[in-house]
Amino acid sequence: MYRQKQEQAHDKWQELSSAVYRAFSWKRLAAASVLTLAIHGAIYEAAPETLSFLTHTIVPAEPVKVLPKELLEEIPEELLPQEFRRKPQFVPVNPEAPTATPKDESHFSAADQRAAQENPDPESRERIPTNDGELENSRAVSEVALPRELLPPELRSRTPVPAAPDSALPAKTPDGESSEKQGADVPALDTGTLSSGKTPAKEGAQGNDEIPEPKPRPRIVPPAGLRSVTMRSNTAVNEIGACSLDAKYSEFGDYTQRMLEAIQAAWYIAVQRTKLVQPPAVVVVEFTLNADGTVTDARIVASDASAPAAYACLDAVESRAPFDRWRADMVAFIGKNSETSRITFYYR
Repeated sequence: MYRQKQEQAHDKWQELSSAVYRAFSWKRLAAASVLTLAIHGAIYEAAPETLSFLTHTIVPAEPVKVLPKELLEEIPEELLPQEFRRKPQFVPVNPEAPTATPKDESHFSAADQRAAQENPDPESRERIPTNDGELENSRAVSEVALPRELLPPELRSRTPVPAAPDSALPAKTPDGESSEKQGADVPALDTGTLSSGKTPAKEGAQGNDEIPEPKPRPRIVPPAGLRSVTMRSNTAVNEIGACSLDAKYSEFGDYTQRMLEAIQAAWYIAVQRTKLVQPPAVVVVEFTLNADGTVTDARIVASDASAPAAYACLDAVESRAPFDRWRADMVAFIGKNSETSRITFYYR
């Protein structure tokens, strides 16, 4: 009995399958599929926004709550992973500001300094002083930073790193200035004069013959110190003193200032020797400084100056290399054996 029912059910299923197959042949199925794709394609081309609206789930938007800055808890720098920590930025030393331990160590320099200004704001929590400068992204509070050797004794917080005669870093602009790092001393140019106005008499010649003393060749002496475009800031700090930024002394900060001074000197000399005339312009040079003092991959990344003016900036960086070899503490400060830097040259 049970077996008969199974056979009857099987026969009915076969009859139903045959009926469906006869009603919908493979040709009809293929035609239906093509027609469906064509209809969907037409809808998408004619009204893509409508099709997108129909296929997306709509979720009601909720207003975002913005917390006041005072209620946001800042995570201490030392607790953040290395990749999220702020990279220290070089700032020129203000020779008028005394040495003081900084509160914020996001800047490094050739001496310790603490953020202050002549008219402090007791209610302020900022670490950037008020300064009526030219650029918002600059970090120089004074136009000229003296060479390390000429800084007042109270600013020489530590013994400077000996600099090789040709070691140096990025520089400032001739009629303007460059920013971001600063460098080393440039040896004085040889005047080419003779030590005496006479030359040794040759054997057999009369000893009273004299060669006229040549006139000294003109020397191109770049201005002393590091020249920068000063920052423009409307914030204020709550400590009184000469205008200055928080800056932590480091050997790399001293190295950077020496390097920038050398590059700046080379730039001034190149511009003056070629008698280059350049309307106000900005040139940005990027390069990789290696631990052995060599410079690689130097290139102009932005410029609105003429080609000679732009290449004078590039040559100022490349012509001063190689610089001093990094010391062990400098390598530890950077955390690697090379550093990619940018110097901005301002023609004004």
